Amino acid sequence: MSTADVVPTIRTSADAPEADLAALFATSPSALVLDRLDRRVCRGIAAWRPRPRMRSRLRPGRRAAFTVLVAATFALGGATGSLQGLYQFLAFPFDTPWHRGQDIGLSQTVDGYTVTIDRAYADATRLALAISVIDDRRRPNTTQVEAFSAVVTDAAGEYQSGGGAVSGPDGPFAAVNVTWKQPPELPLPAGPRQLHVVLPFIQVRDDTTPPPDADAIGWSPWNRVAGPWTFDFEVTVDGGTAITPAASAELGGVRVSVPRLIAASNIVRVEMRIDGALPPGDWSPIGEVRHDGRTMRFVSLSMEEDGSLVILTDGGVNDASGTWTITVDELVGNETNMNLPGPWVLEFEAP
Repeated sequence: MSTADVVPTIRTSADAPEADLAALFATSPSALVLDRLDRRVCRGIAAWRPRPRMRSRLRPGRRAAFTVLVAATFALGGATGSLQGLYQFLAFPFDTPWHRGQDIGLSQTVDGYTVTIDRAYADATRLALAISVIDDRRRPNTTQVEAFSAVVTDAAGEYQSGGGAVSGPDGPFAAVNVTWKQPPELPLPAGPRQLHVVLPFIQVRDDTTPPPDADAIGWSPWNRVAGPWTFDFEVTVDGGTAITPAASAELGGVRVSVPRLIAASNIVRVEMRIDGALPPGDWSPIGEVRHDGRTMRFVSLSMEEDGSLVILTDGGVNDASGTWTITVDELVGNETNMNLPGPWVLEFEAP
């Protein structure tokens, strides 16, 4: 989630999203936090219409854009102890590497900026890194720092970007970041895994006043500071189960199919295709997954290059055996704002 395109703009209307979030978290966020929140998060809010179930908007050609929990994108609370205490303010799914990850604790300093891989978490579907960054020199005119450029590789290849979150700490010289990565091969097998992580740069935001034509000229207060910061360590993959049910359901000439599902202890990844008599455009499924008495709702949606969808849920399972039910309650047209009511119900057994 790069901030290279952020331009300072403070919203002050009574119904601005930051007002609701501030009330929700009972905090008094700084203007900096409100600025970042407004520019980055409100693009997702603008495409969302309140419904009983949360949904994400399709972003063709991009992968795993976490938009389900707006409040999770930034920690609005200030630091009350160590820098790592800021991870406590992040909400699902961004708190996973901190609460479930293993301690790594590797640090490297370049040009007075110390980057630390605090913790790491991996399951069959994804890798998450908890990364903190500190400006040890406390340079003047700095308003924020962040570290989202991590390039992760292992013996199988390079991991893909999968979204992330950054804190809003008390001071401008330190922040914690959580970045999600998709493994080059799925599912990621359980057991130890050697990772090579490089941050080619970090980003530092200054307090420069934006010019009047900031948008037109692509101006940004964010500046890159070159590294690299390099880390090698081992992470133990929690694992999971891949199921290839070839399940499908058809209604009104529209066919929904699930060629593969990957179940992990903290999340379920559903790979889905939607075909048939659909008006042009991209379509978002609203629905849930049920297994062994648990209901896990769709919370994140991305589109693959081949047009298939990847859906992540708000929970996982420890044992994937038994009956699975995937229900798509409706399909929502992202460009047309049309709704196609369901349900499409897919049921299958896993050994």
